[in-house]
Amino acid sequence: MGAAAGAGVGSAGSGASGVGGAAGGLGVGVVCDEDLLGLSDVLECAQRALDSARLAIVGELDARNLPLHTRGLVTNAWLGHNYLLSRPVASRLVSTARKLRCVLPQVADALRNGVITADHAALLSKLCTPRVEPIMVALQTEFINLATGVRFERWANEIRALIDLADPDGAHLPNPDHNRITISDGLSGELHLNGDFVADTAATIRAALLAETERRVAHHRKLKTANPEHSTPSRSQLQAEALTELIRRAISTQPGTTNNPATDITLVIQASNPVHANTPDGIRLQDGTTRLLNCDPKIQALITNTLGVPLDLGTTIRYANNNQRKAITIRDQGCTFPGCDAPPNWVDLHHIHHAQHGGPTNLNNLISLCKQHHTTIHTTGWTIKQQPNTPGRYTITTPTGTQLNTQHHGKPSP
Repeated sequence: MGAAAGAGVGSAGSGASGVGGAAGGLGVGVVCDEDLLGLSDVLECAQRALDSARLAIVGELDARNLPLHTRGLVTNAWLGHNYLLSRPVASRLVSTARKLRCVLPQVADALRNGVITADHAALLSKLCTPRVEPIMVALQTEFINLATGVRFERWANEIRALIDLADPDGAHLPNPDHNRITISDGLSGELHLNGDFVADTAATIRAALLAETERRVAHHRKLKTANPEHSTPSRSQLQAEALTELIRRAISTQPGTTNNPATDITLVIQASNPVHANTPDGIRLQDGTTRLLNCDPKIQALITNTLGVPLDLGTTIRYANNNQRKAITIRDQGCTFPGCDAPPNWVDLHHIHHAQHGGPTNLNNLISLCKQHHTTIHTTGWTIKQQPNTPGRYTITTPTGTQLNTQHHGKPSP
């Protein structure tokens, strides 16, 4: 619905609860056309009111730092853990709540009154960088009024253009600070990769990726000429292959040597099923894939029990080395503090029984903690102990006495 209808929606809030409850109880299939249209307006009003209240509460929680003081998690991590929100959604909630609370009160009022949506508020908050904050604060009312009767995308483009025009230093040109990549894992082992690059970084990546892609296109063109039945991959697939090849070359080639690139692989083998191998993140390798890796690899075999806890590395090592880190990565798969989503490459290895007090550097005495939660555990009042009957699982006690089971592979301990 457009913002023009939004003004009408704002006046319908008093009936939101009753009409919404009636629709939920009866099922929308029995609602007549006219009532269904009206119900949509009422529920949109209720949604805007809920979004406003949610942002106000999140802003207050964040200002008081309550999630960190009581649960050891920063606000966005606590939201993700408590309410199963994705990282982008939780981060956007916190950043928007902070701006509305401290910088853009008129935008907060407009959302509370149903004049704009949470998407409008989020965009204005995102655009309110330190460079243009005075402009944003001064023009809040004008930006809100421009939303009336206009689709969100057109309004967003107008707002961006107005900010550039009002900026006394001109449009904010791209700079290296705008380079960023986000990586997330799918449910079946796939990797989701999104990136934004500007200036010379964009030119470098574009040129390298294009050159490798064109090399692969030419290769498949030759194969097609030799065999008309050859199936050529799509352009997007060839670009993915090109990116993979460029990364493989970068991480595999040892500068100053003439050795062929070697694949550095850790294979996880369960003691109860020694025939099959998995990757560290649990993806079972097909026989052909395993044989391919064995052609020119650096392989570290790691034996685990049915809980995924490493049993053996073949040697006893006094100091935590790469082999022990690999074993603990298999066991923990990132920070073990409940609710934290820090990946394995962001963690420290914390000694449960401190090394300076004679604590051994072995698998049972080491646990993965990100920088923030490693510091938290070393803060007065926080303790962590191994669970007596479950090797590789631990209990964290907060300063208030609350006991939290560590998580492993992003899931709470049983």
